[in-house]
Amino acid sequence: MTFTKTHFVGYLGFVSLGLANTIIGPAIPSLINEFGMSFSLVGALFFVQGVFYFISVLSAGVASDFFGKKPFLLIGATMMASGLITFIFGKNEITLFLSVALLGTGLGALDGGLNGLFIDISGDQKGIGLGLLHMCFGIGALSGPLIFTFASVSLMNWRLAFLFTAFLPILFFLLLFPIHLSKVDNQEKIQLSDVAMLLKNRIIIQLILLLFVYVGAEQVIAGWLPTYLINTRNVSHAIGSFTLSLFFIGLTIGRLLTGLISEKVGYSRTLVLLSLGSAVFFLLVFSIQAINPIVIIFILLGFFLSGIYPTVMAQAGSIFPQYSGSVSGVLTAAGGIGGMLMPLSMGVVSEHAGLQVGLFVPLLSTIIMFFLAVLSFNYLKKRKQYQ
Repeated sequence: MTFTKTHFVGYLGFVSLGLANTIIGPAIPSLINEFGMSFSLVGALFFVQGVFYFISVLSAGVASDFFGKKPFLLIGATMMASGLITFIFGKNEITLFLSVALLGTGLGALDGGLNGLFIDISGDQKGIGLGLLHMCFGIGALSGPLIFTFASVSLMNWRLAFLFTAFLPILFFLLLFPIHLSKVDNQEKIQLSDVAMLLKNRIIIQLILLLFVYVGAEQVIAGWLPTYLINTRNVSHAIGSFTLSLFFIGLTIGRLLTGLISEKVGYSRTLVLLSLGSAVFFLLVFSIQAINPIVIIFILLGFFLSGIYPTVMAQAGSIFPQYSGSVSGVLTAAGGIGGMLMPLSMGVVSEHAGLQVGLFVPLLSTIIMFFLAVLSFNYLKKRKQYQ
């Protein structure tokens, strides 16, 4: 696999995505203390971010097949940086909601655009290409809680973590701006009817649902894990944030390895194995109370969840390579819906029944994810037999 400047700038973009994605979760206890926010209102923050993420990733993904990916990547970086900087100056709940709206818009444009771009430039090694890209997300994600802890403990100001995070999308913008990105050379011009066709395709529908539950479960962990451990296991804020970093260490290592594995054993078989492991370890999180094994289980859970997203993208991209932006946009948007609904559901359930019961939301998601992976595997196996 040949690496270019575009690859490395894309990797930087996904590091910034991961960092921005996990910087809010550790801040939740501080927001509750400073603003007196309820669990339901915290869940609403994630919901608003998810709504704008969904709108952005779907529109940018489809439009990028018509107009190219670079404009939407630059806009996304600008919106991300604006949202993070707005969070620094947030003095009331209105500014916090404005911040997450801007951040969600930027995350969606970058996420959908970079996934589509790497489907284009990875050739026949989409599993490895997307696995490396999403490994960079893990690097950023594991750094978020550590940066937050450093800012809040060593610098005595948790808001500085958002300033540090805003630096990366700004750097991404400056590095991407002079690079020329060519549109995919397709013999047939993409029509809106082709996008509608994708939404009716059986395997795409199954992959849409799979990413819906996967991203929902991951966003619950990214947003709620520190608060969950602090309230149900009586750990310190630092331990809660550190455990979230360990989860993303497992996810980062997993994305490096599963990208290689998926090219050997096949995308659909990889999805079955990873989703089964995810469901098993989430069940253990739900069942075990002691903190030491919980920390280890979260590392292993991160490992098994790691390859779901890039493998789904590689699977869809290998079936519909000519619609890379549309496929990426539709699938990422489906994940965005899960990412906005499940953290909200976790907040609502936790408000009425406690955080321990609220954890049942992502547990159910991973079980559904396993059954969807099995359905996709069986469908593609039968389809291959008839070809």
